[in-house]
Amino acid sequence: MAVARVLAELPAAWALARALALTAGQEASRRGLPVYVGLVAVAGLLFGGNGLTTATVVEGAGASPLARALLWCAWLIALAPTMAALWQSRSSLWLRSLPARRGWHLAILLGFSLVAESLWGLLWALGGGPVAAAGALGGALAGHGVLLARPAGARGWAAVMAVVAGLVLAPPLVLAVVSWPIALLALRAAWLAAPTRSSGGRGLSRRLPGPWMLAQALLTSVARGHATVLARGALMMALATAAAWLAARTNAVRDPSGLQHYLCGFMVPAGLVAGSAASGPLLRLEAGALWLLRTAGASGPIRRGAMALALAGLGAGLGVASAAALALATEWSSAPRLLLAGGLAGASLLTFAGLAGRWTERFGSRGPGRLVLVLLLAATLALATLAWQPTLAMLAWALAVAVIWLFGHARSVSRDGRAAGGAAVVLAMIGVRKRLGTRIVLEEIDLRCAAGEVVLLLGENGAGKSTLLRIAAGLVEPDRGQVTVAGAALDGGAEGRRALAYAPDTADAFPDLGVRELLALVAVIKRAPPPSPALCERLGLTPVMEQRMRTLSFGQVKRTYLAAATIGAPPLWVLDEPSNGLDPAGGALMATMLREHAAAGGAALVATNDARFVGLCAGRTVRLANGRLREEPT
Repeated sequence: MAVARVLAELPAAWALARALALTAGQEASRRGLPVYVGLVAVAGLLFGGNGLTTATVVEGAGASPLARALLWCAWLIALAPTMAALWQSRSSLWLRSLPARRGWHLAILLGFSLVAESLWGLLWALGGGPVAAAGALGGALAGHGVLLARPAGARGWAAVMAVVAGLVLAPPLVLAVVSWPIALLALRAAWLAAPTRSSGGRGLSRRLPGPWMLAQALLTSVARGHATVLARGALMMALATAAAWLAARTNAVRDPSGLQHYLCGFMVPAGLVAGSAASGPLLRLEAGALWLLRTAGASGPIRRGAMALALAGLGAGLGVASAAALALATEWSSAPRLLLAGGLAGASLLTFAGLAGRWTERFGSRGPGRLVLVLLLAATLALATLAWQPTLAMLAWALAVAVIWLFGHARSVSRDGRAAGGAAVVLAMIGVRKRLGTRIVLEEIDLRCAAGEVVLLLGENGAGKSTLLRIAAGLVEPDRGQVTVAGAALDGGAEGRRALAYAPDTADAFPDLGVRELLALVAVIKRAPPPSPALCERLGLTPVMEQRMRTLSFGQVKRTYLAAATIGAPPLWVLDEPSNGLDPAGGALMATMLREHAAAGGAALVATNDARFVGLCAGRTVRLANGRLREEPT
């Protein structure tokens, strides 16, 4: 009976394996292939003609706990994003709700994980035999499982440190026996774990200017949600420092000029790779929050400047740490010069690589190839400059990056931060037309929203309501027509944008920031005070102010975006399905706030299909059908 039951479930298991391979497996491959290619290249350089074998590596790791610790930490850091893609992907979360056995799901993911860890196991098998390979595989799975399932705060990192200590100190036989139960329990816990950690810390500083505040938000989000990317950058810089130390020791160089030359020379490829890697999550964070940043008034130069500041701060920190380590290992009297050179070099290299990644982002599938060419050219020029002008090279790198950043940024921070006023509050959309692909979504749209008026936009799913609202908010350019807010054209400057607030139906802006941090960021960009405690209490946000956005329910996220929309008292609200995801009391509160906003002289354009919510709002009703608007009876 048991065999027959297993055979009957095989088609479902095969379908599940295919689905996981096409989703979580594809994402894991995308993250893991560059790591494997880099490791194979490094292995070829180390083993080719240098007398180094897998046996000497394993024997050296067994004789030196430091070498073993470096090997384990490097592998755990390098493969952490790959394992996270397998065990905590959104597709895996959805697939587990289908009527397939949980055991099949876990077994398939464990099989993928063994394939991902196979290179690590192969190294230890060739150098130490099957027991060492079993210990290496089990230890790697256990380490990654604990990394993924660790509890919040200091307890979590204490658990990680304990596991790393066990991996370093345990004999191969003990590791082969003990690590597998830990791995299975930890990976199962990671599969079941939900991201429920609070924001933690003291939050973002509210005293910084807009670009600096946005840079801090980007770095905070990357540190919380993409810590392994930062760890990879630190690992690359550590390898560059070790190479500089080996070169200096081999050539008996201890003078400050020679040490600086070695440090910066090895830092060039490491810094460019680290900056290119860090630019990926930074660009994804900005893309996810683009609607929030644009409607808050963060122009393109401000966003570019914030990314440059974030990369410069990260690069300066890594460069100073590398310089301090080299000075400590060689000649401490040269520390001031090395610290200055390392900070300038790290900041310049990471910033340039990040800006290059931003530039190539708009080329689609051709972007990666162009990015590789740009980075190779940058490495060549940087090394040539260092060879010709070893003293002035870092200043030249920093100056080049500063010119690139300041080209558009200096004008963006000098704009007047006062709210638009004086003109009658009105939204006017005249002759707006928009085509998406081969379909005309909006055809000759004429819509006016006067002061003190709430316009309710109705329509079937896919009628184009969200597109119309994005055009009204200045997030999408119409093919034809004009949109003005408070008498100012949205495509003519910042006046119209400062007079409106936009809250989408679904969005994922800065998911790793806390609620208080997100509201503080919007307040600084808008140059306005954050929402009052009374408003936050009214919206039910007071108990969750310290939680990360990704841990909130859908309704709490909607309330947070509404609170962000009220910052700066914009006269026009553009709200997409504001009652969607709210309980009846929340929908009634939203309708009350809309009526209060209109009574105070404001205006609102609201897209909704909620008949109950429409009945609660006293406003003019229009319906979008076949790309055109028509008035509905009140």
